[in-house]
Order: sequence, then C-alpha cells, then structure tokens
Amino acid sequence: MRKVVRTDVLVVGGGGAGMRAAIAAADCGAEVILASKLRLGTAGATAYPIAEMAGYNAGDVRIPGDIRKHFHDIMAAAQGTADPALAAITAANAPDTIRQLEEWGVSFDHVGDDYYIFKSCFSNSPRTHVIKGHGEPIIAAMKKQIEMRNDRITVMDDLNVLYLLKTDGRAGGAVACQKGELLEIQAGAVVLATGGSGQAFKRNMNPADVTGDGYAMAYEAGARLTDMEFQQFEPCCFIWPEELSGKVIATTLLRHGAVLRNGEGRDFLADYGLTRENAQKGSLARAMLSEVREGRGTPHGGIYYDMTMMDRDFLYRDHAIFTRAAAAAGIDLTREMPEMMPAAHTNLGGVVVGTDCSTDVAGLFACGEVIGGLHGANRLGGSAGAETVVFGHIAGDSAADYAKRLGSVKMEDIERTWSEAERGLEALLGGNSPLPARELRKRLGVCLHENLGIQRNAETLSAAAHTVRELRRELDGLRASSLGEAAELIHLRHMLLLADMQISASELRRESRGVFYRSDFPDMDDPNWRKNILIKNTGGRMQLSFRDAVRCVDCQVSER
Repeated sequence: MRKVVRTDVLVVGGGGAGMRAAIAAADCGAEVILASKLRLGTAGATAYPIAEMAGYNAGDVRIPGDIRKHFHDIMAAAQGTADPALAAITAANAPDTIRQLEEWGVSFDHVGDDYYIFKSCFSNSPRTHVIKGHGEPIIAAMKKQIEMRNDRITVMDDLNVLYLLKTDGRAGGAVACQKGELLEIQAGAVVLATGGSGQAFKRNMNPADVTGDGYAMAYEAGARLTDMEFQQFEPCCFIWPEELSGKVIATTLLRHGAVLRNGEGRDFLADYGLTRENAQKGSLARAMLSEVREGRGTPHGGIYYDMTMMDRDFLYRDHAIFTRAAAAAGIDLTREMPEMMPAAHTNLGGVVVGTDCSTDVAGLFACGEVIGGLHGANRLGGSAGAETVVFGHIAGDSAADYAKRLGSVKMEDIERTWSEAERGLEALLGGNSPLPARELRKRLGVCLHENLGIQRNAETLSAAAHTVRELRRELDGLRASSLGEAAELIHLRHMLLLADMQISASELRRESRGVFYRSDFPDMDDPNWRKNILIKNTGGRMQLSFRDAVRCVDCQVSER
C-alpha cells in the first residue's frame, strides 16, 4: 500500500542548500515539499554546513576588481579543472547573499563599521567573513523563513528518499519511506540537495545521514557526474580522546602559534618543506600520514596538536566552533595535546550542472555539495557556505520555473516507473538483515580509509575495487524485514556505487593534482591532465570519459 503526495517542486535534503532551494521555489509561487532524512534544523541534518559556514567567502563590491579576484582565486585553487561559469556565478552572487542573510537576522562580525574578514586557504586577498554564532544562525534563519511560508512549503521529516521517478524522460518525483509507510511523491521538478558521501569513510567529519544518495540517484536517472576522484580531507580531526572522534580543530590555528608534533614530540613540518604559514590541507595531511607510517605516531596512531602555548580566551571564545566540543568533554587544550589525524571532509566532484543548476535529466536540478565542477581539484577555505546559499537560490528558482512551464506529470509514465521501483523494493524484503548490513558498511569504511584516502596508488586502488566487488556480492544476498531496513540496504548500495565511481576515476587519473595524490604518479602533469573525468550510466554500465577543462576567461565575471 502506498500513499500518494503531489507537489510542484520536491527538494531532497534538509541542510542549508535544500532549505534555501525550498524558500526560493516557494517565493516563485510553487508548492514545495522539503524532504529531510532527519528533523529539519537538527544538528545531524546540518552539522556540515554549520561547521563550514563559520567562514563565509564573499568579495567586496566596493573594492574595484575584488569580485574578479575572488573568481581567479577559485580557479587557481582548482588548478585548472573548475568550471569557470560556476566559479563566476559564485563570485558575482556571494555579496548579495550576505545582504539577504542579514535581512533574515544573521549577524556577521565587524571591526568598527566594516566587516571583519580574514584570508582563507588559497585566497590571495582577505574576503572570508565570520558569522556571529558561526553557522547555526543561518540554519535558524532559514528554518524561520520556511515556517513563514508554511502555506507553500510542506516539511517532511524522517523521510528516506530511495529512488527518483521519471516520466516521459523527465524527473517526476520520488519513491520514499517514512516511519514504515511507502510514499509516492509526484512532482513537476526535483532538486537534489543531499550533500556528499563522507560517511562511506571510516574516519569522517560528516553526520550519519550523508551517504551519497543524491549522487547515486542522479546517476541511476541518467545524469553525468564529474571529478569524483577529488575528495578533500581535513587534516586535524580528533582520534583521541575517543569521545571527540571526528571533531575538527582548524588548521588556521597553526598560523597563530599552534604546532603539530609527532609521537616523539618534535615539530616535523620542516622535514617536508612546510611551514605553519604556507602549509595547506593536502600537504599537511600527507605529512601527518607519512609520520605515522614511519613509526613516529602517537600512542593511538595520530599526531599531537599542541595548543598549550595559546591564550585561553583566544581558543575558547574566538574559536569556540572548534574548541567547545573539547571543553564539553573536559579536555583542556591549554594543558594537554589531543591526538589528531585527517578525516574525509568534502566531495569536490558531483553531478554536472548548468548555470541554472539543471542536470542532464530534464526537471532534475541540484545544488550544494552534491554538484560537481565548481571546485575542481581543490577549493578555497570558507567557500561551502556561500556555495550553499548561491546555488540553493538558483536551483529553487529554476525548479519552480520549470514546474510551472511544464505542468503536471503524466500519470501513466509515473505508474510505469513506480512499478519498477516497487519491484526493486519487494526484492529486498523477506529477511532480517540490519546487523549484516551494518557490518558491511563498517568494512567499506575501513577499506576506503586504508585504500582510497590521502595517498593512493595502483595497488591500493586495486585492493579497494576488489573489496567493493566482494561487498556488493554480499549485499545482493541480504534481505530486509521492513521498509526501514530496506532503506538501510539501499543507502549501502548507494555508498558502494559511489566508492566504485571514486575508485574508477582515481585509476584513470595518472598524476597528482590538488587534493588528489597518487604515490605512483606524484607530479602534476600539466597540461596533459588538465581534464575532467565524466561518469555516466549507459545501459546499466558505468562509462567514463574525458573532457578538456574549460579555460578561465575574464569576460565571464560580472562586476557591479
């Protein structure tokens, strides 16, 4: 038995990008369903945007050329592999998002009458704003805006979207389950705002609901993906004390006097040609990994982050977003050194989108971390917040416009695709498999941590591919006793599909660039590998192809 729900626009994902898309679509007059795996506005659903929005990149329109410089910083960080059209949109629109957020009650730090800004990783000029209260006010402000539009936005919490429905070649909604009930959501347009896939890695910074579903559903619907080999790792994440595992301490503290020390207590950065001022996330992560592999790690297999020389107020007041978890756990960072190691942070690749956030599938739009092309091989620090708001707005506008122009979906086509999805669900039922599924997921996390992490080579990639094949075979033999358990199996299937994409793209790229490092091809091969790797579902088989990266051109940046 299924419950049928109809709407103009279905937004899948309850984080910052999805919330912004829902607001924009509603303001265009569309009826919107906002589907969230967790309760809207909870820490789990928005933990990643909150952490990232502590820094918020936006150029200053009062400074001649600053918007253009922001654009060039995005392109330089990407090392020639970003889409200049998407980079230009980000740079041109980010300043307006600050004004919009301020109208909604979000406060940015000031020094006197001017905004307080700092220079983030890879930027040549200071333009990263700081939000008072960090990211929580943005999420709270958006939630309030959604509540003010409750006549047009229906929030569906605790909802798992499992498949996309297609009708007459276009996206027509989704199959979902909510508290044991099967739902058919019919929609004139769909926006994917599902975030990344960091939970596939044993050590990661992402909340439990970030399992790569948007990538997998877009792929299965026929959309292309790009740059899936580019996975960013945050260098300094707690591994001990264990209760803080996955929490992050900003590497920017190194520039304020903090020191990374190996298990012997020695500052080792100079051994790798690094300083606390010039080290970037990728080079730091590789240096930390090398120290541990050479037997110079800490008791729990990490690196000490020494902040004992720093001012208490500076740590616990000015950097509270990073240090408050330690304080809550009774850890005094001015007296003891936590053990840290890199953790999976951001997927830089994702669904190929146009400047209106449209995908290759008519009626399917995407925004936030699920999109690819904006960052290429690396991204500026502080960019995720602005990206979320800029492209969430565009995706919502575009989806609403599409739904209004195309009208209702064709019921006969929806019925056909629904039947296919229903057969797939029925094939998963008839057993009791939550424990085996969770064991498979743990094994996947260990495999990717060991073989698809900071440093890759032909041997590790082959080992990862072998394990993914084995896990997929085991998964095919599992059956669920309920819709909730079936959803777990589908999420694991999505994670395995994403792992396959990342492995396949990594095997093809025979060089090192940005966050991507192959020890058997340690140098950047430019211009031979200034390419994007595209992935597409062709007749049920994964097809990979190359595209020369689009050149950076000034005329694509609009100054006001």
